[in-house]
Amino acid sequence: MNIFIKRLKELTVNFETRQNMANEIWQIDARSALDKVHQQIKNNTLNSLPNLQNQRHAHGAIQSYWHSCFKLMAPLQVQIEYVNSTSSNESVELKNTGPAIIDLESWRLELAETGETLFTFPRNSYIKPSQILKVEQQQSTFMFNKPSPVFKQCGCHIRLLDAEGSVVSAWVNGRKAHESIIISHISHDTNTNRNKDKDHIELINLSTSWVDLSGWTICIKDGPEFTFAQMAKMEPCSELKIYANHNEPGCYSFDSSTPIFQQTTSTVALLDKNKQRVNEYHFA
Repeated sequence: MNIFIKRLKELTVNFETRQNMANEIWQIDARSALDKVHQQIKNNTLNSLPNLQNQRHAHGAIQSYWHSCFKLMAPLQVQIEYVNSTSSNESVELKNTGPAIIDLESWRLELAETGETLFTFPRNSYIKPSQILKVEQQQSTFMFNKPSPVFKQCGCHIRLLDAEGSVVSAWVNGRKAHESIIISHISHDTNTNRNKDKDHIELINLSTSWVDLSGWTICIKDGPEFTFAQMAKMEPCSELKIYANHNEPGCYSFDSSTPIFQQTTSTVALLDKNKQRVNEYHFA
C-alpha cells in the first residue's frame, strides 16, 4: 500500500513536472510563433512601404484630380434659376444642376451695371445637387446687403461670380433684356398640303445671360397672340420655338386649332411685359 502511494506521488509529481514543462514549451513556442508573426508583419510592412507611399501619393493625386474637376464643373453646375424683382421680398434663386456639392464661400451676387455687390456667401455655404438656395430681402439665411428696393423695376442685370471673380451665371430682365432676344426665323408656307400645326416662330438669345420672358408676348399681325407664363425663361445662347399647335420638350405652343399665319400676315412682333417692343420680324 505504501509502495502504491509512493508510486502514485511520483507519477503525480512527474505529471505536474511534465505539465509544467509542456506549458513552458508551449509558451516558448507561442512566443516564438508570435515573434515570427510580428517579424513577418514587420517585414511585409517594410517591403510594402514604397507601395503604400505610392498609394498615398496616388490617393492624393486622385483627390486633387477630383477637386480640380469639381472646381472646373462648378461654373457649369450652378446657375441663377430665377430673379424675383417685383414683389416686396425681392430674391435671387440659385440652383445646383450637377452631381457635386459646391462650396460657395466668397461667391457673390452683383449688379452688372454698377459692379455693386449685393451679397457675398460666407464660409460653410454649400449647395447640394438639385438644391435651390435663395438670397432674399426679408429675414432669411442669406440676405441682401442693401435695403429694398434692390432691383430697378425697368429691368436689371444680375451676375453670379465665383471666388476668383469669374462670371458663373447671369440673369437679365425688363428693358435690360431687349438687346438679347431677336425673332430669328418664321416657318410659314402657303402650301395647302403642309401641316400648319408645325408652323412656328423661332427666337434666339444672343447673350450669355438667362433672359426672363415672364409676361412677354408674341403678336402676329391678323393672327393670335402668345403670352409667356410667369417664370418662363430662355437659356444663354439658345434658340426657342413657339409652334402653332404642336408640343415637344423645350418648346411652346399657341395651341391654336386654326392656322396662326394668314394670307395678310406680314409682321410678327415681340413685346415685353410692359408692352414695349423688343423686336420685329417682317416677311412677304
